[in-house]
This record gives sequence, C-alpha cells and structure tokens, in this order.
Amino acid sequence: MTMCEKCSKYEEYRSCSTLNQHLCIACFNKVHFGINESRTGNSIIYSKCVFCGEIYGSNVKVRVCDKCAIILTWISSMNYLAAVNRVSQLIRASKFDSKLKNENYCKEKFGVRATQVIMDAVDGLRIQ
Repeated sequence: MTMCEKCSKYEEYRSCSTLNQHLCIACFNKVHFGINESRTGNSIIYSKCVFCGEIYGSNVKVRVCDKCAIILTWISSMNYLAAVNRVSQLIRASKFDSKLKNENYCKEKFGVRATQVIMDAVDGLRIQ
C-alpha cells in the first residue's frame, strides 16, 4: 500500500494523472470534484452536478451536489448501499446520463470506487 502524497495517510486510492501523485480517496475527491474543499468567502458559485444534472449553489467550486456526493465518498457498506440507491433513483427518473453506464468512461472520470457503485446499480436495474 502506498502513502497518500497529499495527507500522508497509508491508503492509496489511485494515481492522479493531473497531479502525478498517489492520492487517498478524500484527497482525490477534493482535487477533482471539490468535495470537502475549504470555503472561499461569501460569494455563491452555481454549478451543475455531473450525475443528476441539477443546478445548485455553493460557496466553493464543487462538481457534485450534496445528494450525489455519496456516490464518490462512500466508505462503509451502509454508505455503499446509499450510493447504489442514489444511482438507481437517478436511472429510474431518467436523470442519469447514458454515457455514465460505460465502465471505462466511469473509471477514467470518477475512479474505481464510484464505478463500482454505478455498475452495480445499473446491473441491479437490468435484472429487475
């Protein structure tokens, strides 16, 4: 196991191609999606969620809304189930982008953990 080069935790999530570093899941999500990034002043930044397409306001540049953040940040099995349920809700409501059903695209954009959640939700809905 490799140490995270940003926070020195002994848990590697993946190699970050943009920073050319080994990062843990928390640092990877902070760098790529803005999750748990420190707040920047009082101004509101409006963004569109990469999963559900909802427009939301925050005082930091974040690419994922609060509801969909669980897809990227799950750690325990209960969080994993919540993430699968969130993806399933989006698919049933036809808010889930069809290109996110491609496993290679998801691995490249979101990493292995989020891809696992997305593919399990997609496969679970195919079976029903």
